[in-house]
Amino acid sequence: MKRLFTSWTLLCVLIQLWAQAPSGYYTDATGSKGKSLKTALYQIITDHTARSYKQLWTDMQSTDRREDGKVWDMYSSTTDFTFTSDQCGTYKNEGDCYNREHSFPKSWFNDASPMYTDLFHLYPTDGYVNNRRGNYPFGETNGEQYKSNGGYSKLGKCTSPGYSGTVFEPDDEYKGDFARSYFYMATCYEDRIATWNSDMLAHNSYPAYAKWALDMLLRWATEDPVSPKEIARNNAVYKIQKNRNPYIDFPGLEQYVWGSKTGIPFDPDNYDGGGEVTPPNPDDVATPTFTPSAGSVDKGTTVTISTTTPAAYIVYSLNGGSLRTEESPAYVEITEPTTIEAYAMKEDKISETVSATYTIVSTLPDEGIQTFKKVNSTDALEIGKRYLIVCEDKNKAMGAIQNDFRSCEDVTIETGQIRTEVNGNGQPFQVILGGQEGAYTLYDATAKAYLSLTSDKNKLHNSDEAGSKNAQWTITVSGGLASIQNNAYKSRTIQYNASSPRFACYDTNGQQPVALT
Repeated sequence: MKRLFTSWTLLCVLIQLWAQAPSGYYTDATGSKGKSLKTALYQIITDHTARSYKQLWTDMQSTDRREDGKVWDMYSSTTDFTFTSDQCGTYKNEGDCYNREHSFPKSWFNDASPMYTDLFHLYPTDGYVNNRRGNYPFGETNGEQYKSNGGYSKLGKCTSPGYSGTVFEPDDEYKGDFARSYFYMATCYEDRIATWNSDMLAHNSYPAYAKWALDMLLRWATEDPVSPKEIARNNAVYKIQKNRNPYIDFPGLEQYVWGSKTGIPFDPDNYDGGGEVTPPNPDDVATPTFTPSAGSVDKGTTVTISTTTPAAYIVYSLNGGSLRTEESPAYVEITEPTTIEAYAMKEDKISETVSATYTIVSTLPDEGIQTFKKVNSTDALEIGKRYLIVCEDKNKAMGAIQNDFRSCEDVTIETGQIRTEVNGNGQPFQVILGGQEGAYTLYDATAKAYLSLTSDKNKLHNSDEAGSKNAQWTITVSGGLASIQNNAYKSRTIQYNASSPRFACYDTNGQQPVALT
């Protein structure tokens, strides 16, 4: 079922939309566009009042109440739940009870706060249908694994281009609602989303979503525009959390952040959106993108230059040299500091020219006494910098590879600093941080290998290449402790085993935590 509006109703709704945010609420985002607009919006909405999980039961009575006073369930079309009395509990079938659904699954961000209780992605839904959804990503499917009553919600293999895993598809009526929830999550938690884990995510802060997911969410938002339900809910959540979802306040705003209007500055006082998105001219050629986008990379990294325009060519130059032409995607191996300039071409049409600059992470081992200072926050990580992995409580630092784990060496830690020789017998071995946020690499210049994990066991291996998830790590630093999570085996992090002294990857917190210095 799709929402249908008369022109007059739609006009009234749009007038409401532009009047609902407090005066000046979005002023600081004026003039921003694309990626910068997303950051400006993040700075406006990120600070909000966090709720307790218990409080959500009461909150939803004002945020998700139907006109008849019943629970507004977005996963099932046949439920008629009464607030409070029909809370889950146990359930066996659709229609038994309702619960508090994290439409953006909580396991993706490790149940962390304040995301865990953020009402902009939490909805009351049928407990049984919610359970069938699990933590599968949203997508489009034929529903061969499960369909709720009347086929309203479905679970099965993804039929959207670019992904073939299992997905959960909500009804058309609410696809735009969920898309705008996801745009909110990528914006409100811009500083965190790169470390979260899901096949929908790109492991970076922008664009934040994998291409297949972003394309689908943009389409969902267009096909299911902002509704009066969302407007009322946005206002209700604002009263509770003291922040807003800008993608509801400004229909079509996602196009200014990710879509066809990223080159247009945002003006909240003279907004030209209205929920209508001007489709791109089919004759236009999309600007190329670079993967990885730019920055410090390991020597031998392959950069992919691609365009979304079918049958287009990539025309590019390296360090101002002669032009080269390849069918999209084009591949460039980075072996020295390189600036790539590129545009896409199809027949007699060309795109804008874009550029990206790459530097090479130095891989020569250090000699002599080195000073290492403790890293206290994720923001302090620097690509190309050399670090020790240490267990402060035991005064141990990671050493050389030994079979399928890393040795430990004694160090003296004073006021968060270590002074020591490195990379020799009986000495700590430093690692060089490479890659990018959400997919860092740890290079041992002495062993000429990357730290990796090739099995779901208490091991720590070496790899000659950094291109696989086995040799890539998600690193977060909080309270001076570092979580170094393997991207292939996401339940495992590097820890120190004090009972059998070594550094390896473990899937529980039973070992000693580590820090980076």
